[in-house]
Amino acid sequence: MKTPVLLAISAHPDDELSCGGTLAKYAAAGARSYVACATRGDGVDAQIKNEAATRETLGQVRLQELAASCATLGIEAPRCLQFQDGEVDKLDVTEAARGVAELIRELKPDVVFTHDPLGGYGHPDHIAVSRIVTEAFSLAGDASINLSHPAHQPAKLYYWATPRSFMEKVPGFRDRRADIRGQQLGFVGVPDEAITTTINIQAWAATKLKALACHRTQFDFDPETGEPKTFATTVPEPARSEMFGWERFILAQNHLPHYTPNGVPETDILAGLIA
Repeated sequence: MKTPVLLAISAHPDDELSCGGTLAKYAAAGARSYVACATRGDGVDAQIKNEAATRETLGQVRLQELAASCATLGIEAPRCLQFQDGEVDKLDVTEAARGVAELIRELKPDVVFTHDPLGGYGHPDHIAVSRIVTEAFSLAGDASINLSHPAHQPAKLYYWATPRSFMEKVPGFRDRRADIRGQQLGFVGVPDEAITTTINIQAWAATKLKALACHRTQFDFDPETGEPKTFATTVPEPARSEMFGWERFILAQNHLPHYTPNGVPETDILAGLIA
């Protein structure tokens, strides 16, 4: 039986953790899990949370942090697409998508993950990466598009998703603002009813937190626990485990001719792929 291949394409280092538990879970079960990051995370809006990097070294350090995160998750070494952080939305979508399609053809993933079309909180880079990856997903399988590698059509495209109901349940999610290009952007999430797929990652939650802690330039850390401060930490146990012990997705495209979820929530990313 063919080894399943998963590919997550994110805008910035640390975004990979949106599906990090899923990547780790399936890698431990024998899948090959990859992360491709669009940028080095060193744009003008990037904040540096500690002295591990300077403005000049930030891109290099964040790629090292990304590599450490992937190693902690037990997945393949990451790729970087080398787009400029903070300027991804200025790229020609089709041209950028050709480059991403080339990577898809090279790695031959069965499943591709990326940002939802609203970018989680309206971040222009996230929205642009979602558009680019969505177009690349189709280009990769189009044999009439001449690229270096033969055409390969992944079976599924997923957008990772944070339920909009978290706005009421998680104070840190509701109140957090990101200063992007002079705008204060707040999380919007996705409608709960749009979520098609929920993966249990409770056994991988601690690993995911350790991977998140690899991104030391991006977080403040709790002096008592040594853990990164995130909006999840504003929720006490056991509610935290119940809410964040799962990763949620929207099945955006399905190229499996004999697989139709028919509104039944998926609990397996590989559903329909493996009989």
